[in-house]
Amino acid sequence: MEEGLVKREDIFISTKLWPTLYEKAGAVDKTLERLGVDYVDLLFIHQPAGNYLAGYAAIEQAYRDGKARSLGISNFHGDKLEKLLAHADIKPHVIQLETHPYHVYDDIMVRLAEYGTKLMGWYPLGHGDPELLRNPVFTVLADKYRKSTAQIILRWAVQRQFITIPGIKNPDHLCSNLDIFDFALTDEEMTAINGLNGTRQYYTATPDLEERYANMHLPFEEK
Repeated sequence: MEEGLVKREDIFISTKLWPTLYEKAGAVDKTLERLGVDYVDLLFIHQPAGNYLAGYAAIEQAYRDGKARSLGISNFHGDKLEKLLAHADIKPHVIQLETHPYHVYDDIMVRLAEYGTKLMGWYPLGHGDPELLRNPVFTVLADKYRKSTAQIILRWAVQRQFITIPGIKNPDHLCSNLDIFDFALTDEEMTAINGLNGTRQYYTATPDLEERYANMHLPFEEK
């Protein structure tokens, strides 16, 4: 990495291997080269598609070689998760899953608890679903704490100890998302929010979609 405003050790970089790269020699090294770094802090395999066992073996080797400081998996469930865990010498440090008050994979996190795996939630605000943001559970709490409903949801995620990084482009929204550490939800309020689990899921992976991921080459990829 070229010298800039911050030191490499002061920033946290995560990236993913795409399914078509799982079996390609040097895929991790080329990823680091494109990023201009010697290592990443968190390295994922992108999807349970293609030869994901080979992909995980590749990032395990990167971990052993000091090229990745922690390992992650994304969207693994059921049999594929169990198969990966059975073959993994280094259990995943992080799992990415759709996570918001309407949908939490509590069963998966119970399964992974023995390994200390942390949850990184995506769609933390329900993919911007207005229905979620207008839910009375959150509007009442927003009035009580003088916060937005989005801030209430993000505070819930923090108190659940989920790694939560909402996608954002607006600097004002970024500042608002960070302004959630001057209050705490009560146990009763957390229980009320947790009670919404099972209401709605916004994304469902299908075998045909996973097959598309397994065969979709990226623009920079050598065929």
